[in-house]
Amino acid sequence: MAKYPIRLKPQVRTAIWGRETWLVSGYPAQPSIVENGVYSGWTLPEMMEAFGTELTGLGAQEGDRFPLLIKVIEADDRLSLQVHPSEATKDRCGGDPKTEMWYVLGGEDGACLFAGLKQGVSEETLTASLHDGTAENAVERFNVQRGDVLFIPGGLVHAIGGGCRLYEVQQTSDTTWRLHDWNRVDSKTGKPRPLHEREGLAAIDWNLPPPTLLHDGAPSGETPLVECGHFTFSSIAASKPATLGGKGGRCRILFAEDGACMVAVDGGDGVQLSAGECVLIPAGVSVSIMPQPHARILSSIPGDAD
Repeated sequence: MAKYPIRLKPQVRTAIWGRETWLVSGYPAQPSIVENGVYSGWTLPEMMEAFGTELTGLGAQEGDRFPLLIKVIEADDRLSLQVHPSEATKDRCGGDPKTEMWYVLGGEDGACLFAGLKQGVSEETLTASLHDGTAENAVERFNVQRGDVLFIPGGLVHAIGGGCRLYEVQQTSDTTWRLHDWNRVDSKTGKPRPLHEREGLAAIDWNLPPPTLLHDGAPSGETPLVECGHFTFSSIAASKPATLGGKGGRCRILFAEDGACMVAVDGGDGVQLSAGECVLIPAGVSVSIMPQPHARILSSIPGDAD
């Protein structure tokens, strides 16, 4: 496999609440397409089929999907109150497991995220709140600003508030069980969107506590922010050239949160990475970042669980 920083064509999906841009996707229904180099025009699933372990650094079998799906979410209105399956709950609710995390890229005054049930909320009380319009009161609310981070494991009830712009790292899954949609009507259909109360309640892990709100405030260097079985996520503040250490020789996705830089592998020619852009770095290479003149880079590395 030829190894270089791989650019992928962003794909935009619109929704009743705003839009999301899929930056890196091996999901079959909406796969990323390579934009540069010798694999230009290939889809990410085709890359996985041809190269598998060479691409990811993980043991790969035929039919395996690329393990991570990366998005930017721009929420003009709040998303539904929802939950995704976990490995522990998927058999009773259906769908593919989905653990994710959010990095706040920006937000309007009063922007907030909802994540985790409040203490004492049971299946009975949550169900009652879904029916009487008080569901928002059952979930913890976090007022957020740029640089804030929340980890959302599968099985955790959550919602994104209106006015938030987020960078999302998740398992490759498109399963969402909507518990409540704030009584909205879809202007395209004139009807409410479907709800999945039975599946959603079955998907909840009732033992999960609300997450802890983290903040990325490091002025320099690489700062680990989230590590779970599915991915490791860190922030890199660079004002001078830097070489990134590998983690078990795995691939790495780099996203420019701010500033600009050149990214090169194994001393080869670099590619320009400007704010809002990302590249996929194949497994088993050394990565050099040359800021122009500064950059804050978000780094995501797949874990062993997938």
